[in-house]
Amino acid sequence: MIQQDHLQIFDLTLNVWAPLFVGNGSSYTKKEYMYNTRNGKVSFLDEQKFFSFLVEHDLVDKYGQFMLSEQSNLWAFLTKDCGISDAELKTLTRYQIEVGDALDAEHSLKEIHAFQRDAQGHAYIPGSSIKGALRTAWLLNAVLADRSTGHSLEQNRRAAFPEETYVNQLHLHGSIASDAVNSIFRGIQVSDSAPIPDAQMVLVGKFDALVNGSFAKGSNRGIPMCRECAASGTKVRFKLTLDQSVLKGRITKESLLEAIQQFDTYYEQTYSRHFTPPRGAVNLPQQPHLILGGGSGFFAKSLAYPYLGEEKGLRWTAEQMKQMFRNHKHERDAENGISPHTMKYARFRGRLYPYGYCGVSIL
Repeated sequence: MIQQDHLQIFDLTLNVWAPLFVGNGSSYTKKEYMYNTRNGKVSFLDEQKFFSFLVEHDLVDKYGQFMLSEQSNLWAFLTKDCGISDAELKTLTRYQIEVGDALDAEHSLKEIHAFQRDAQGHAYIPGSSIKGALRTAWLLNAVLADRSTGHSLEQNRRAAFPEETYVNQLHLHGSIASDAVNSIFRGIQVSDSAPIPDAQMVLVGKFDALVNGSFAKGSNRGIPMCRECAASGTKVRFKLTLDQSVLKGRITKESLLEAIQQFDTYYEQTYSRHFTPPRGAVNLPQQPHLILGGGSGFFAKSLAYPYLGEEKGLRWTAEQMKQMFRNHKHERDAENGISPHTMKYARFRGRLYPYGYCGVSIL
């Protein structure tokens, strides 16, 4: 830790235990990337270099025919139909990552959801993602400490809980308690992460597992998309700054670590215990964890259960799921004892990992 008057600056390390997806909202269709079946890697084009190459080699019309055809493997088209070497193609790409078993050369390729990358093309995790996860853990701790669960959310179906009760506590002059200006989380800053090397990025598929360990209908072979993820075993580093002139000791390094521990315990006792791990699921380290990013599921991002209490939280969540996903049989969630009734898994090299499990160290 570095102490600068009221500022406490820590090194925060995210230990990725299961594939972690932090998307940028974009995706690649089957014809927009190259899957090299020889080396098991997928490459993403530098569009400007690629189209200049097509013009220089009089391949624009041929490429147009490919885009209109049923053929979907761009790498096969460029190497076999156009006679372009792998060495030449490498000069036209921005980066490449390992495919694992997310794509199968014998079947149709899949849409790829892209990871967050900076202007230089480096994968990274925005600090806001970590701050949001720390916020959820700390708020869970605050809600459970309050012990006044069983509230109602019927007047505001989208709200997780009244923010001002737990967060907007600064009571700054001239502003009201419900104003976000009063949020004590103004005293917490998390930097964007250091770049994640492409060698630590992988493609993974997505599977929905039911409470009995089987896969949801249509998910036994995976959903027809895959995600660009930070691989299990990756360490991602950030700077965490606590401004005690704002926090005044209400949030400390110790209280954040305690909140992560409590989040881990609550998640296990209230949610994951309902699910039988599917065949091939890995045993993750028995250490306090946060659950981050896409695929981590509703429960990891919502405080409806601790705020409402488990029984009312189950009914409320099941109703939200039923409204959002009308064909997914969420009306039966109360019978299963948990809602949502699926857990999201990523598959890599034949093993299944629940999405986004990460350990956190703060030094």
